[in-house]
Parts: sequence; structure tokens; C-alpha cells
Amino acid sequence: MKKVLFSISMLMVLICGHAKAQKDAVLAVLAKYKLDEKILDEKLRQKPTDYSYDLKETVSTEGKEKVVLAHYDASKNEEERWDVISADDEKPSTAEIKRFMKEHGKAPTPPIRIDDSSYKIEKEDANNLVVSFKPDPASLVGDNTFLKDCRIFLTIDLKTGKLIKGESLNEKPLKIKTFNVPSMTTSAELNWNEAAGLYLPKKETINLVIKLLGQQIETLTIFEYSNFTK
Repeated sequence: MKKVLFSISMLMVLICGHAKAQKDAVLAVLAKYKLDEKILDEKLRQKPTDYSYDLKETVSTEGKEKVVLAHYDASKNEEERWDVISADDEKPSTAEIKRFMKEHGKAPTPPIRIDDSSYKIEKEDANNLVVSFKPDPASLVGDNTFLKDCRIFLTIDLKTGKLIKGESLNEKPLKIKTFNVPSMTTSAELNWNEAAGLYLPKKETINLVIKLLGQQIETLTIFEYSNFTK
């Protein structure tokens, strides 16, 4: 038993040492460009709940497209903040409003933590630095648990020292709610807002391939944000 415990202990030392080495290597590259590791913190990329903004949502599935316009008003009570303005240039139906609110009216999920053993420098050139990592599964809750099988990529503009893009890619097939998802890629264009001290989204793209009844269905969803005001 003592030998088994010693072996487990040594294995944990090796794992922790590898994790620290992975993180230290990435932090060294960040330091080379005078970048603080906080630039990787998801809290800086969460949409603020105290800013109002307009949203254009475009969903394309199997050649069919639906465009929804909505407004988020941070000054109202939480359950009244979203106003669905139109769906395909017409007054939205009750079902369309309900669908929109189900997807957008939820409370924000807690920020993820990074798995220190997963840090990588994916690209480093004169213009951009791309850092990747995986979430710590222990930090994932509810609808976010599928992210344990995804890798996240952050692109930093070395001229400005700011993030310009966040992406994610699944490394194995996913199970999202009741759906089997062989492929999921996301991309978010980001703008630094000095007043908010946050990165505000400009455009987010989600490309899903869903397996349903033996067939694969591809869905492309684009969110375009504008007119952030406090």
C-alpha cells in the first residue's frame, strides 16, 4: 500500500510540474511583449450587464435564414431588459419571442478557469500572438459542461497589446443538451472599451454541425452587436 501511495504521489508531482512548466512557458512569452497574464482572464470577455446595446441575430439552417433584431436595456429590471423588435422585418410572434428569451434571457454562467496543463503558444509573429488553452472541467457548470472537450484560442494584436479575437474548437464530438454535435466552431471579434475596462463583442459566429436522425444538419448563427451605452 505504501508503494502504491508513493507512486500516486510521484505521479501527482509530475503532473503538477508539467502543468506549471506549460503555464510558465506561455507567461514568459507574454512577459516578453510586456503583456499581463490577466489578458487571458475570461472575466474581461464577458458581456457587461450594466451596458445597453443592440443585437442583430442571423440564423442560417439548410438554406433558410431568419434575422431577429433586439435591444438590451440595462436600466430595466432583469426580466424586462430584452425587447425583441422584429423577426424578418415583421412583428415577432409569441413563439419567436419565447425562443429568443430562452436563449438570451438566462443569467450569465460563472467565468471558466484555465487548465494550467493545457497552455500552448499556437502562433507568434511580428503582428499577432495566439495563445490556446482548455477550461478546467471543475469550473464548468450547467450548459457549459461540454466546453471540457473544447480548446479556446485568443489572438492578441502585438502592436496594441489588446485581444482582437477569441475562438473555440471542439476536440471530440460533443453532447449539447439533447443534441449530438460532431463539430462546433465559434469566433468572436472583440473591441477593448477603456471606460468599461472590458472587451465588448463586435461580432460572434457559431457554426454547429448537429447529428439528428442519422443526418447531419449545419447551423450558422451570427450575432452582431452595436451601440453599447451605459
